[in-house]
Amino acid sequence: MKYFLCAFALLAAGVFTAGGTTHTIMNSGFTFSPTTLTVGEGDTIVFSLASIHTAREVSQSTWNVNGTTPVGGGFDLPDGGGTVVITGVGVHYYVCVPHASIGMKGTITVNPVTDVRPVEDPLPARFLLEQNYPNPFNPSTTMKISVGRTAFTVVSVYAADGRRVKTLVSETLAPGSYTVTWDGTDERGTGVGSDVYFVRMVSGTENGGFRATRKLLLLR
Repeated sequence: MKYFLCAFALLAAGVFTAGGTTHTIMNSGFTFSPTTLTVGEGDTIVFSLASIHTAREVSQSTWNVNGTTPVGGGFDLPDGGGTVVITGVGVHYYVCVPHASIGMKGTITVNPVTDVRPVEDPLPARFLLEQNYPNPFNPSTTMKISVGRTAFTVVSVYAADGRRVKTLVSETLAPGSYTVTWDGTDERGTGVGSDVYFVRMVSGTENGGFRATRKLLLLR
């Protein structure tokens, strides 16, 4: 069951719950804008709607038939909207109660936050991408990376055909060792199939920077 921690705060009062990143959904006439939104777990969604519109979470089957029956534990924002802090990974379906019958509805896809954690080790002298563990794996696997100096670092997963599946890290990291977890999903949060994948780490630009690749095996 999907759950949201809801804060029914009116924008006019300027009160809303702070999440990781704040996203805004508005209405364009009798359409939500955007109609589809992808966010990270713990992000905040601000519904800034005209006073005649609402936002209620419903099940997928109810959403498919433009129904309005609320889903247990889902959000139910009053006229004009409010804010929702997202805590449930997956696809969340919602409708405007007064206008669901004419197809005013949308979806929010919630991706898990990539688990990147510092490791309590002495500062590394060099860059390193260690082999993931477990390997083969299902549903998730973890790899340790080391950064020898402050550098912009990208860690991404690629399919065997060279297609990028998901970016796990894309930020400047201080010198240290970190663990990075991949949960077997793509950028949209959809689980990928059993196959050979490759994790690639690129860090820094000095003298060509550091580049390394490891093979992953996902078995569903």
